[in-house]
Amino acid sequence: MSTPAHTAATEYLAAGLSVIPIRDDGSKAPRLARGEVEQYRERTANDRELESWFGHGHTSGVAVVCGVISGNLAVLDFESFIAWSNWLKRCDELGLSSLFAGFPIVQTPKGGRHLYCRIAEGWVPGGKLAMRSKSETLIEVRGQGHYVLAPGCPAGCHETNKEYVFESRGWIGGDSKTISLTDYELLCNVAKEFNEYAPEIGRAHV
Repeated sequence: MSTPAHTAATEYLAAGLSVIPIRDDGSKAPRLARGEVEQYRERTANDRELESWFGHGHTSGVAVVCGVISGNLAVLDFESFIAWSNWLKRCDELGLSSLFAGFPIVQTPKGGRHLYCRIAEGWVPGGKLAMRSKSETLIEVRGQGHYVLAPGCPAGCHETNKEYVFESRGWIGGDSKTISLTDYELLCNVAKEFNEYAPEIGRAHV
């Protein structure tokens, strides 16, 4: 019998997303030996690896690898529902909401959101977009070299003991959609409007 993580990982691979297994201890750390993660930024896992990670009796969570291997995936990471709703409202005011229509949106265990964006022109790096203080991030980008935990993870994968769930599946399971780098930068610039921390945060994209 397939586990939820195995089912989810298979679906993500079908959507062109690379995946890795995650520990179910709340650490968000990969369930791989040191140095093994890097290869899945260059190739996707095979069926044998999926079975060994997520098959019957295994409790690994599943994470999606960002960047080139996943179709130039960048995930806008909103750390709270307030950060997400404020950004969403501002995008609506500026007439930008159509730019990410049909993109996957994941509700995180703390009530924030992950917005999955595929950049048409190429990969982008990760970085902070808005912070409340030096140690508190409001909005950031998870880009090349990063990964995000995804629906299919057991609740134990997060410190809150809650699951990641889809608010919208978007192009997962359907035709992929991309966003231009120019439009992606517009979304990032809206996020930067909510920065409360000085000195000014550097660019989080190319």
